[in-house]
Amino acid sequence: MGYYTKKRGYAEIQGRLHEDALQAKLGGEVKNINDLITDNFRTYDLISSEGVWSVKSHMGADGELTEWAARAYQSDFDYMLGWNRGSNAVEMDAKALRENFPKETALPSVLKAGSHQDACDYLKNNSILGVPEDHVEAVRSNLINHAREYPETYGLPEQPSDDEIVKLASRVQGTGLNASDTPTLVKEKLQQQESENKSDHEEATKEEEQEEETRYSYGL
Repeated sequence: MGYYTKKRGYAEIQGRLHEDALQAKLGGEVKNINDLITDNFRTYDLISSEGVWSVKSHMGADGELTEWAARAYQSDFDYMLGWNRGSNAVEMDAKALRENFPKETALPSVLKAGSHQDACDYLKNNSILGVPEDHVEAVRSNLINHAREYPETYGLPEQPSDDEIVKLASRVQGTGLNASDTPTLVKEKLQQQESENKSDHEEATKEEEQEEETRYSYGL
């Protein structure tokens, strides 16, 4: 709960709720990358010895999958593969994942002991996009359509097999939290935050008043 005790905006809370949900769904040794390093890692959010996940939650006001959100998810998946970034983007991601975490952090074995090229290939071919549970089917369908139209984008042959398409689509996984439930949960966190901040402010004001009374009583 520590994350939510600090003042956070709507988008921050929304994103973290889905990160927390997927972390709980996966269980085991999965860690939130943003809790391990001080700088925000743009590409990935969760990591363990079993994999690396980028968690995204795009939606309309009521959690619906809008056209914009669908396009954003597609861009997020392509981003993991290095598209629409610098030519060495995946290489930089691999370097950061291998060097920036505490030594005890559980990482996929290829990131710990493989060559740098092996690490880059792993990220391109195995990283996972986590999306709200009720968006998975549509996001996978959109990815499949893109992959059939632009197979080279995903390292696929000109005429990819059904198995290759299914394997690619399986890299989109649900966080365990529905987008339709997200707005209500975010509002609850915001209200909790506001209530705690108000309580902290009242407590601070009370302490200041007590200190003032003490100074007055002793003629300070």
